[in-house]
Parts: sequence; C-alpha cells; structure tokens
Amino acid sequence: MEEIQRFPAKAGDLGWFELSRFKDHKFTDISKLKKDYDYVIIGGGFAGVNAAHKLAENRPNAKIALFEALKIGMGDSGRNAGFLMDIPHSFGEPGVTMDDHKYRLHLNKLIIERMRNLKNKYKLQVDWVESGKYLAGHETKYLKNLDALANIVAGVGGKSQFIDGEELAARLGTRYYQKAVYTAGTVLINPSETVRGFASVLPENVDIFEETPVLKIDEGKTINIQLVNGKNVKAGDLLLLSGVFIDSFGIEQKGRMTPAGSFGAFTRELTEDELTEFKNVKPWGCTSAHAAGTTVRFTPTKRIYVRNGLTFPTHLTLSPERVFRARKMLRRAFENRFPKLKHVNFEFVYGGMIPLTLNGASFFFQKSPHVYAAAVGDGSGLTRSSMLGYYLADLACGIDSEELRYLLKTSHPKWCPPEPIKTIAANIRMSLEEFNAKGEI
Repeated sequence: MEEIQRFPAKAGDLGWFELSRFKDHKFTDISKLKKDYDYVIIGGGFAGVNAAHKLAENRPNAKIALFEALKIGMGDSGRNAGFLMDIPHSFGEPGVTMDDHKYRLHLNKLIIERMRNLKNKYKLQVDWVESGKYLAGHETKYLKNLDALANIVAGVGGKSQFIDGEELAARLGTRYYQKAVYTAGTVLINPSETVRGFASVLPENVDIFEETPVLKIDEGKTINIQLVNGKNVKAGDLLLLSGVFIDSFGIEQKGRMTPAGSFGAFTRELTEDELTEFKNVKPWGCTSAHAAGTTVRFTPTKRIYVRNGLTFPTHLTLSPERVFRARKMLRRAFENRFPKLKHVNFEFVYGGMIPLTLNGASFFFQKSPHVYAAAVGDGSGLTRSSMLGYYLADLACGIDSEELRYLLKTSHPKWCPPEPIKTIAANIRMSLEEFNAKGEI
C-alpha cells in the first residue's frame, strides 16, 4: 500500500474538547508501544473506542492497540452536535423501507443501552442528558417534514408529540419556530467528553496512542503498520475505523465516501441576566425541518450552540479561512433565534466533516482475511458509528448474530463519479440545498 497522503487536522477552536472534563487525561505513552498486537484499531472516534471495548470483552487476554492521529475527542466524532439518536433521522428517504427503520431503531436502542450501561458501570461523569430531541420548522412549506418524521415514528411503534405556540417558546426560550415534533429517546452529550471518557476506562490489555498517525500498512502473511513517528507494529487483525479517511487505506470501495464539511459555534457561558429568557428551560437539542438547516442546542453549560454551513472538503480538510467565513452564517442563525442575545460573542468556532455516501449506506465489510473496515454513511454518526465499531469487533472475532448479518447485507455504498466531477457536483448540490433551506438556516 502507498503511503497515506491525508491526515486529520484541527479546524478552528474545538469547543466540545475544550469543555471536556477529560481534556487532560493521559493515555498510553508511546514508550510503552509493543512490537506486535493481536488486534490493532485505526481511528479513535466512537467507532474505534466501542470496537476496543467489544474486542476486550470478546478477547480479554488479547493485546489490543488503538491509534488516533489527533487526541481522542478532537476528530470528527468530537465535532458534531452531540445527538445520540434512537429514532432514525429521516423524512422518508427513498429506498428505505419501514422494516429498515424498525431494525435501525432496534440497533440504535441496543447500542445506546450498551453505552448507558458502560457509563453507569464506570460512574463516568460526562455531559449526558436524557432529554430527547426536537425537529422544528420555521417556514410553513417545510412543516410537512415534521409530519413525515411523525409517520415514521408511528410506523416503528414509537411515540412523538407535536408542539407549537407558547408551549414551544416556553420549552426552547425562542419564538423562531412555528412548530416542532418531539421524540423522547435521544441522548444529548458532549461528544468529545463522552468518547474520551469511554476511552479512559478501557481495560489494561488495550493500549491507546493519541497523536500517533499511521503512515502505511503492508498486508502480507503478517500485517505491518508503519507509524509517522518511524516506529513499526505488527498486527494479527486490523480494524479500519477512520471515518471519512477510510478511502486513504486502500479499501476496495474507494471513492464512495462523499463527506460534507460543516461548522459549529458556542457562545460564551450566559450570565444570570441573559438567562432570563430561559427561565425553567431545560437543556435541549433541535434539528431542522430541512436537511441543510441549522441545528441548535441549549447546553448544560448554559451556552447556545449552533451548527450549519455545507461545503465539500475535496482534500478532507477545512482551512482556517473557511472556518472564519462560516461565522457569518452561524451568527445569522444565532441572532435570528435569539435577538435579545445579539451582544453575546462566540467563544468557540470550528469545522468538522459529516461522513456521507451517495445512498446513505455504511461501509461494513471484511477487506481481506485479517483486515476489517467500517464507516457510517448517512450523517447520523454517533449512534451508527458506535454500532458499526461494536459489530466490526464481533466480525473480527467470528461472533455471529442477526444484527451483524443485517449490517453485512445492507452496507453497500453507491458508486460515486471520480474527481473533479465529484467535487463539482457535490458543491452544486450543497449550494442548492442551502439556498432552498432559507429560513431554516
């Protein structure tokens, strides 16, 4: 395999990481690196950390190593909006049947319950709020998407609640939205703190190496992994869980990952006077009735968080200049929803990438006798990527289940056109989506 050319990088001020209780936690020192491991995981996001937990459970005597190019919680797993969703985030996309929605709900609930149990077992003090989520609409023409989601929820046997008027304003502390549909099963988290916290309680047979990017992988009778720091490690089995960077590792489905760049911002902590508008308002999270609309959260740390903006990161990176330009749209979204807080500055602004494939299908497969790969493809990253990591560990250990067979059967990303067509088409599509979203941004 050729040397890897693209590596994860910071993009702006990573608010979730900076606010994390586990920000200063120390993982395995590179001096403790062994020459060989039974299992090596590349990627320290939710997929990689959940895979490490499951491998350690399946093979308690195995030597396991996890390599992360940045610090745990600094990658895209720690740069999203922090929604651990149970109900499929869907308005009824074509090709996804109600049976698929039901099974996805089953899988989502399984992985959320497992993560909840891990949190409770280790008494992890992480930002974890069981508050559900809102899907809200500002423009009348997009309120139909609330009905579509409610129909899906009903179809899978779940419950939802429509809220509008004074009740909605009282719950959110803003009058911007006409109407919302509420579902109770989503957990709101600080994603960076949560993944870092979960990594901190991995068993002793798991070595975690931060800021240790992989340069090259040679597959032969033995898998040899060359690190950027010049060291080499041999692996019995390799799990590729590198998110949007999965193409860099020579997978057979190369070119099918089509990520979108997006941007998030946190206000500073609001003062008691500024919190007047949020009297009796509990922490909440709200996604938009349009796919390109703004996601908003009122966090337990008394901050407003907004996320929007779409761009296609051809080279899997977002420049400081692009992050800075994103402030304009982020400010507009914030000030439209909270006009009395226009004077409140943003303390953190950052960029991250949303893993997407053309048909929303995930990567989940065995690449070769000892190499396994997975990556989410539909943007609902936290729950799905955690699930993929969990079951990829089972696949590597030869542990069968109905859930694993379902993932193998349904994880077939659609072919994408090559560059430069892919970048041109993606940017046109994203620009049209933002134009159509209008007031939902």
